[in-house]
Amino acid sequence: MREGDTIRHTIRFPLRFTIPLRLLMTGILWMLIFPWALAWAEDKPSSPGDDSMIMFVGEDLDVFSLASRRREGAWQAPAVTGVVTRDEIRVRGIRTLSQALSMTPGFSMSQKEWGTQPYLRGVPNSILLLFDTVPQGSDTSKSLHPLDKDLSLAGVKRIEIIRGPGSVLWGPDAFAGVVNVEPMTGKDLRGAEAGIISGWPDENNGFFANLGHDGGYWDAFLSVSGRKAEEEERPFRIKRFWGEGRRPIPPAQRLEDGIPDSSRYVEVSGNASLRDWITISGRLSENRHPYTMQGSDADLSWPESRSAPSGFIKIEGKKDLDHRSALRLSGYYSSLNPEYEIIDRTFEERETTLYGEALYDRSFMAGSGLLTAGVSYRDRQVKDALIWESYLPDFLGQDNRFFLPRVSSEDYGARLLSLFGQYSHKLGQVDLTLGLRYDEHNIYKDHLSYNAAAVWSPSAQWVVKLLYGNAYRTPFARQLIDEDEPELENISSLSAQLGWRPSKNASLTLTGFFNEIDNHIMEDPYAGLSIPNKQRIKGIEAEGQITPFKELTFSANVTLLDNSGPEETYKYNDVTFVRPDGSVERHYIDLNYPYDAGSKSMVNLMADWRPWDRFTAFARLYYTGPRYLAYARGESVEVFPRTQGVWLMDVSMTFKDIAMPGLDLSVSVNNIFARDYETPGTYQSIPGEPFTLEAVLRLRW
Repeated sequence: MREGDTIRHTIRFPLRFTIPLRLLMTGILWMLIFPWALAWAEDKPSSPGDDSMIMFVGEDLDVFSLASRRREGAWQAPAVTGVVTRDEIRVRGIRTLSQALSMTPGFSMSQKEWGTQPYLRGVPNSILLLFDTVPQGSDTSKSLHPLDKDLSLAGVKRIEIIRGPGSVLWGPDAFAGVVNVEPMTGKDLRGAEAGIISGWPDENNGFFANLGHDGGYWDAFLSVSGRKAEEEERPFRIKRFWGEGRRPIPPAQRLEDGIPDSSRYVEVSGNASLRDWITISGRLSENRHPYTMQGSDADLSWPESRSAPSGFIKIEGKKDLDHRSALRLSGYYSSLNPEYEIIDRTFEERETTLYGEALYDRSFMAGSGLLTAGVSYRDRQVKDALIWESYLPDFLGQDNRFFLPRVSSEDYGARLLSLFGQYSHKLGQVDLTLGLRYDEHNIYKDHLSYNAAAVWSPSAQWVVKLLYGNAYRTPFARQLIDEDEPELENISSLSAQLGWRPSKNASLTLTGFFNEIDNHIMEDPYAGLSIPNKQRIKGIEAEGQITPFKELTFSANVTLLDNSGPEETYKYNDVTFVRPDGSVERHYIDLNYPYDAGSKSMVNLMADWRPWDRFTAFARLYYTGPRYLAYARGESVEVFPRTQGVWLMDVSMTFKDIAMPGLDLSVSVNNIFARDYETPGTYQSIPGEPFTLEAVLRLRW
């Protein structure tokens, strides 16, 4: 960090947390007010938000399925859980999955040129993202996530979240947590709804249409959506570079000022069920997001774009064997075709996955014991996986006339056979859970995952959870190609949670966690992988909700974390010698970067106000702590924003049954005070999210 960028007015604690003074005072004030508010709300009537989803009859706010692969109460599930309901998505004006996760404790969402980079509990790119339990990420890149407009929320019923490892039940890449986007069904929407979207100043225009039917023995649902937006206004200067041969285009012919094209997004999803015997579901997505990249040199800017056409079809069925046991079978086929356009050249990859799974459920001792055991097989084929060996900005300068970056593509296949099981047993007021998973791979080392949980409920108002488990991440494509049996990045995590719910109008939870990561590896853009190291991360999460009046609900959450461990070290090819005989000799130096934990302090202060049946207002004041950006291959480090972080505010309003029954209008404003700030990009700081206004007109019938 440069001199002058030091964060002032901080208080340091023995656990090495560094907390801005204003953030600390906000937390103290909240903790002083909260007990009084709890007592005030204990006997108050519930919020109308509890029954506002009459249309969506399948909604159950207290049901959770990620932790045990079966429906259970979220309050006592053997995991640190979170749920974002469809009602909250609409009322809070949530536009994207990244925005929904940013309102959840533990998550830090970092804005990048190409989209959003997620952090969970200080670990970047560490969540297993599922849509209808089908993984949506890429095997070749940890940073390819459908977190923005490339995943529509128009047909989403709820978002389930686990904070903590989940490899026992969900397999590879359930590293720091699991997020499942659950689509609606014909039992949730009995009829149709359609809407149009218009936003300013990014000309964000779109549409969506949902159709559902419940025929008793069967039900079906279909969702279609599309958007187009001017998401990037920053100009670029380099328009041509790659050329036709082994040399780049001459420097004089590379420059031409321009602005990236519009972004576009189209998505179709749906499902059909015959009772609970068999369900067929699927999703198709097509998108393209152009953006401008900026090097450390102000004159060094160039266009890029990302697109990831994807789709899957899934079939699952259930058969009750007797009153105590059942067999569940499921399988899916998915395809992902990432495309990266870098200046005037396009790189294409292709990933296909075939997956099958059998689950056996059985209860013991009059329901006191529950066993879930399963076997699964996954076959993933990757074609043209990109392997970058050069640092792209070094080649774009006007002084380079002869060399192109070294980039190659490789094909490989990865097959995974898994055996897993989880057993839960109730002993009085304590629920004990043990889980174990064995993964056998064909191209990297086999792995054993495990978890253990104890959930104690001395009364209906209190719950105490103690959780321990581990998980691992799939190796980078470069590791699979360069190493015979690459080491797996592994995380061990301990969490303890105390929950208090004195009434249905108030709740408070406090969670502490400790993560230890072995063989930690990061990927530098276009420059390879870091040398494996270890990291230790500890943190505190607090969240609460209070309804002092039936029309008004306050909620808040705070996340504080700290990490310790060595810096990330990369082998950088600084000089290349071409000898007279044509042989090439490369010289390498070490580049050191600070570990990137994202923001280490986050706060959300939120209020829902429903004074009338036809009107709802929501306000969110939130804080994101500073993050670090390493310039020019680690030669210097700066902090952004250049203050103690940034406070922003969003507001949303919903008007129901305007002009006619079933016609609703939602208006949301992000960064309502239009505060200008900088945030870390890839090589250079970029402008933070600007003031935006979006209106959604929705008709249901």
